[in-house]
Amino acid sequence: MVLKTLIVIAPILIAAFSTIFWLSYWGVFKWEDNQLGFENYQDWEDSGVIPENRPKGGYPVFTVRTLAVNALGIPTVFFLGAIFAMQFVRRGIFIA
Repeated sequence: MVLKTLIVIAPILIAAFSTIFWLSYWGVFKWEDNQLGFENYQDWEDSGVIPENRPKGGYPVFTVRTLAVNALGIPTVFFLGAIFAMQFVRRGIFIA
């Protein structure tokens, strides 16, 4: 029972910690005075592919794509892995 719970909860914890770590590493989350501050000040370099209608300085680092990958993509992959692992636990390959 403990192994089954660990198989389900571990991906959630890994996804949460990895998201916080990488967003902190990339400079999106700023840790100051033991409070998590959210800053969106870094910019991508502007390219000449679509030069019209771009904000001055380019687009911010924390975009919808970053949110989708970190907040949705990583946990989804871990959940699919947990579901796959539970199939083996249920069939008795691993005795928990």
